[in-house]
Amino acid sequence: MLRVKLALGVTLAFSTGAVAQTPPANLPMSIMCYAEADQSWRVGHLHKVDKNGDAIYLSADGRLSATVNAKGVVLEPKDRPAALDCYGKTLDELRSSGHIR
Repeated sequence: MLRVKLALGVTLAFSTGAVAQTPPANLPMSIMCYAEADQSWRVGHLHKVDKNGDAIYLSADGRLSATVNAKGVVLEPKDRPAALDCYGKTLDELRSSGHIR
């Protein structure tokens, strides 16, 4: 609720419609994946969590993305080959192998 104090001690209150939300539990801020093709590590940072619980991770340049579904599985991309070692794994598997930061 937004409160505006006016002269003479009068306060007006406006409903902003904003509701405090609890952040999704158990989602990492970043995921590191290994690309065998060029033997490099790629990092995806949490970008957005949809209302259905799917989390979108983007690379710093915004060109690569990965989706972690609400069950905690990294989905394989539909528009390119799954060339990183994270795809198809759960967040628990990635945590245990040190891919979560």
